[in-house]
Amino acid sequence: MRRPRWYPTRTDILAILFALIAVCLFAFVVVRFPLFRQATGFGPDWDCNSMPKGDPICTKKMSR
Repeated sequence: MRRPRWYPTRTDILAILFALIAVCLFAFVVVRFPLFRQATGFGPDWDCNSMPKGDPICTKKMSR
């Protein structure tokens, strides 16, 4: 069985490179800048800080 021949054009190569750069940029942003300020559902009077390893630590804000 013969394999069909595909001769990539310049547009094909540029599209593949653009997609590869976009995927690498997305992966870099997700790994380098994770969302540490996620909502945990306690409310606005709580301050929660995510830890890189483990559960978030939440403290109740002082009322004034």
